[in-house]
Amino acid sequence: MLNYWDCITFATSVISFFAFFTYLLVYLENRKKVFKDPPMPKKLPKVSILVPAYNEEKTIEKTLKSLLKLNYPKHLLEIIAINDGSTDNTLRIMKKFEKYGVKVIDKPNGGKASALNAGLKVAKGDIIVCMDADSIVSKNALKYTLGYFNDPKVGAVASSLKVHKPKTFWQKMQFVEYIYNIFLRKVLALMDSVFVVPGPFGLYRREVLEKLGGWEEGNLTEDMELTMRIQKAGYKIETSLNSIVYTKTPETFKKLIRQRVRWYRGFLINARKYREMFFNPKFGNLGVYTLPLYIIFITILFISIASTIYSFFTIARDFLLINLKAGVELPELNLNNIDPPYLFMSVSTIFWLANIVIYAYIFYISMQMSKERNFLKGFLTYFVQIIFYPFVLAYSWFLSIWKEVRGAKIKWER
Repeated sequence: MLNYWDCITFATSVISFFAFFTYLLVYLENRKKVFKDPPMPKKLPKVSILVPAYNEEKTIEKTLKSLLKLNYPKHLLEIIAINDGSTDNTLRIMKKFEKYGVKVIDKPNGGKASALNAGLKVAKGDIIVCMDADSIVSKNALKYTLGYFNDPKVGAVASSLKVHKPKTFWQKMQFVEYIYNIFLRKVLALMDSVFVVPGPFGLYRREVLEKLGGWEEGNLTEDMELTMRIQKAGYKIETSLNSIVYTKTPETFKKLIRQRVRWYRGFLINARKYREMFFNPKFGNLGVYTLPLYIIFITILFISIASTIYSFFTIARDFLLINLKAGVELPELNLNNIDPPYLFMSVSTIFWLANIVIYAYIFYISMQMSKERNFLKGFLTYFVQIIFYPFVLAYSWFLSIWKEVRGAKIKWER
């Protein structure tokens, strides 16, 4: 007899299947054009790249070197490094690049958004690029992204992020996540539903930035807040698969959780701020599909974890009841007493297996999109990731929601 828990599990499996299948269909319908970026503008625009940094002495040099190697006319390229009150050698390293034409701004610590706004005030470019100080950009990134601005309705363009030299277990888990997000962000762009332009090499039309007032200072996820504001104002947001940026990711579990709590609290804060966009047909797929589905996915994540734990203990309990006799004999597995349909043939199980297959295929497509060559290594990491990583995400969401409910102090942490 079905109980409420069975119904909930069935519903989550069907919704997940519907979402993954929808994303896959959008890709298949557009697969001939997803890898192509529009041609560069006939008249190349002036581009200003803003690099805010706080205590980034270990990475800022590589970041600036990668920007100087960009394949773009130097007289049309402006690099502005903003030191946001660093207490290490970040400023000193920045100043070494002044002889190469990099402009350096030194200001008291005020947060990433305030540093970006300080850079925007002195920038001369028609296109403004935000570049995180712990990331490295591919030399043809501008070649692949600027063409999108030929469409006057485009307000921003996102690049494709990959993990830079993943070494630790947690970085390898993020490698899979970032590869999958390359696919997802491109599909969302096709659906006109991108709600986050990540910090590493996100491009913005200057007139849109100035019209909307720049970055919101004090926001935990200023990139998401600005993206939502751009969408609300009616502009399109595109994504380039070929503009590759390598970013440094947290090496340890503690650092990963800290970063995700900041991201997820930022989402909750901005979701509350832009709640009128949810379920609103005025904002197209973003309002009626993507944003509501994201909330549903968070719910599904918790339900899936709870279902996994419940199923594990149920199977363990049944196994012990079947095989333990009077506490004397050692337990032995009696397959004749375990009903195969109970384990493998339920409709929910079939949907979940279908989800895993579709997700694996999407990951394969993502590997192609990101030009990753080592498919075997990627898939081995993928199978480990789908087992462990959902628990990490659920824990991060739980902490984020708990902090929001408690009204914990908002603090920007890496």
